[in-house]
Amino acid sequence: MIVFEIELNGESLGRAGTDDLSVLTAIITAVGKLGPNSQGAAEYESNYHADLSVGGLTARANAAEDEHLDWLKRRLAPGDIVTIKIVESTSADSPTSSKPARTDDVFKQQFESAKRFYLENRDKFDGS
Repeated sequence: MIVFEIELNGESLGRAGTDDLSVLTAIITAVGKLGPNSQGAAEYESNYHADLSVGGLTARANAAEDEHLDWLKRRLAPGDIVTIKIVESTSADSPTSSKPARTDDVFKQQFESAKRFYLENRDKFDGS
């Protein structure tokens, strides 16, 4: 299986992966006033924060319930060095949290709700 080995400033933070994943992500996000000409973001108008998150999505056989998995969420600081090594392995750390993945039924419900809203308010949208 594919596993991400994650290091922060040379220190191991863990190995993310499971044998039933279809998506594995490692994301670094910075939010706020990132440059001198930026107005920032709502809660970060004069500063910013940066975060690392590692997660995934299962694709299980036999109609088993899929899940969104999380291994890591970490605040970063200027100068931090994040290393992600992609390896093939038979083992990894267990996720730290999970939640059910959205199903087609949820998407269908959202679509029907949006459709109902539009049909009830189409005069406003069509400009008639």
